[in-house]
Amino acid sequence: MKEIREILVAPHVTEETMKNMVNKRNDVHKYVFKVAMDASKEDIKAAIEKRFEVKVAKVNTLINRGKIKRVRMVAGKKPNWKKAYITLKAGQKIAEFEGV
Repeated sequence: MKEIREILVAPHVTEETMKNMVNKRNDVHKYVFKVAMDASKEDIKAAIEKRFEVKVAKVNTLINRGKIKRVRMVAGKKPNWKKAYITLKAGQKIAEFEGV
């Protein structure tokens, strides 16, 4: 397995992810991270459990395609990146994200 810092690139914090972070009915927390393109779900789960000392229930991943941007006459493309939705088991939460 790679090192944790090679798998987890950064947390992906937006208004939408913060709104969907906590399910009030069953006390399940869901977090979103930018991860390495070659990271598998098992690698991501192990990295989250080791780094934050929580139990992961489910990992969903998707690849965001880079947008095409133009600067005058030249068209360029931003790189693709991978996003992981981490669902924790009931009652588990990551302390670093509380109060954000």
